[in-house]
Amino acid sequence: MDREPETDPIIDLIPAMVWSATSDGMLDFANQHFLEFIGAPLEAISGVGFYKLFHPDDTSHLASEWHDIMASKNAREVVGRLRRADGQYRWCTLRQKPRLDAEGNVVRWYGVVLDIEDRKQVENALKETKTALAASEENLSLIINSLPVLVWSARPDGSADFVNKSWLDYAGRPADQILEWGFLDLYHPDDIPGMVDTWKKDLEHSDHTVLKGRIRGADGNYRWFYFSGRKLVDANGIVRWFGVNIDIEDLQYAENALRESEAALRESEHKLNLIINTIPAMAWSCTSDGRLEYFNRNLIDYVGLPVEEIVGFGFYRMFHPDDVEPMRVAWDDIVASKKSRPVDARIRRADGEYRWFNLRQSPLLDSDGNVVRWYGVVVDIQDRKRAEESLRQSQSNLAHVTRMTATGELAVSIAHEVNQPLMAIVTNAGTCLRWLQPGHTDIEQARLAAERIVKDGHRAGDIIASIRAMAQKSPARMERTDLKGALRDVLDLLRGELRHRQIELDLDLPKWSPEVIGNRTQLQQVVLNLVMNSAEAMGASSSERRIGIRCTKDEEQFVRVSVSDSGRGVPPDELDRVFEAFYSTKADGIGMGLSICRSIVEAHGGRIWASVADSQAGTVFTFTLPMAEVTADYDR
Repeated sequence: MDREPETDPIIDLIPAMVWSATSDGMLDFANQHFLEFIGAPLEAISGVGFYKLFHPDDTSHLASEWHDIMASKNAREVVGRLRRADGQYRWCTLRQKPRLDAEGNVVRWYGVVLDIEDRKQVENALKETKTALAASEENLSLIINSLPVLVWSARPDGSADFVNKSWLDYAGRPADQILEWGFLDLYHPDDIPGMVDTWKKDLEHSDHTVLKGRIRGADGNYRWFYFSGRKLVDANGIVRWFGVNIDIEDLQYAENALRESEAALRESEHKLNLIINTIPAMAWSCTSDGRLEYFNRNLIDYVGLPVEEIVGFGFYRMFHPDDVEPMRVAWDDIVASKKSRPVDARIRRADGEYRWFNLRQSPLLDSDGNVVRWYGVVVDIQDRKRAEESLRQSQSNLAHVTRMTATGELAVSIAHEVNQPLMAIVTNAGTCLRWLQPGHTDIEQARLAAERIVKDGHRAGDIIASIRAMAQKSPARMERTDLKGALRDVLDLLRGELRHRQIELDLDLPKWSPEVIGNRTQLQQVVLNLVMNSAEAMGASSSERRIGIRCTKDEEQFVRVSVSDSGRGVPPDELDRVFEAFYSTKADGIGMGLSICRSIVEAHGGRIWASVADSQAGTVFTFTLPMAEVTADYDR
């Protein structure tokens, strides 16, 4: 029995962390279970090294406790957090006992360390539960006493055992005068017999009760109350009744007033219905989610469809098949955004004819900004649509005239451009004939001359085709267009004119071919107008005469085309006005060229603007167009 613990192999088999220390508190032994728990050898924790095993927040407290224990020689349990081999701190209890000699001096300290992490978690959870329960009870009491109704509870015999603060405040009496059967003193004498009889029957035969009666308040006045109670049985089988008394005095008064006003309301609704059905417009209303719920007689007579077919979302069948999906998208967006905006669509008349209508709507909002109902009218705009179409046709004619005017002004240059390939054809034809004459025959040279004739013939044909496309008046057709090729074609027509004006042309076109969805002729007209404007702006200039044309792609998948010049430039305060119709900075201009350019670019989903050149001399006109892939995605 005198063996030291570290020499006894049984110590290592004990399922607990066993340790020993010298009389002055220096750790000199820890069993295998202890070492495996901390994941360190004895040498790392011997002496006072064991302090580093504890949580930093616990070290000071544990050291103080240990010194007190050693000084008093009285063992006691100490709790702290010990770091496990995986680095996790776990709550442990440290128990120790001194081995004393005959004189009562400490020879050695022996102890165990027990993991109590799970117990600690349970204790913490229990504390949190008790705290939450106390808070819950306090909140429940606060809620019950704050409710604007008279809350009560009763025993199985019907006597009251609880009333909330609202009950006490209303009655103006202390609780002991209301509890038990004291509440009967507050009921109207005429109501007591019937109420008590009903209350006793429900106590015996039912699990709920519903009553109505008058209770006298602190001011001596009786008010009508609605009584509602329910029987509850707890887990121990104890029966109690819980209920509320709700003040319905104002409700009773309101019910009487409501009955009196309902007749007047019905009369008012009848008159309103007559007004709505006789106004010369098609009126309607929808629910907050966009379902048609009401329409006046004018609308139902116009479309000639059964009422049950157009209510809800059935109203879409009134529209032209091509307008149904756009109308659905527009209406869903209006309902989702809660913002009204006019929408144009074609509606079928009872005789089968489609006419253009403008649908206007306005939301009725509640105090929180939520839509309660949508109201709207449908207005016939067929004549306006015809006028707009006539205006578009006039604009198209004006654009054609502008294009023809520009083509006429370039007639001499165009003739020169066409004449070049024609003269080359004549020259190459003569050369071909010479190489075919007897004595001078050279088939290879004749074939090369013939190939040049074909090439020059195609060149002349391309020039004529470009002129014809620019000059012809035909409906605009939107299709996939090679913008780079369109630029080159129009610039080929302008080269002669620019040489005649002694203007140098700088081209910066991409190696790839940007494609857009648009009308090739209209886009060429934009470039033609911009280049000719730049050329005319340098007419009286004695400085460097140069026009730069650049085509790039920006980060938003748009093609950007810019035309810059070194001319007199547009005054900065007029840059925003040059695109207005009939506004011109030229003395002999009519102010339609740039306006037409803007209309064409915006119709293609793009944007056009003017800015001052970086060199502060001249103007830069820039327009952007969405690339074909972007346009296709938008269309889908």
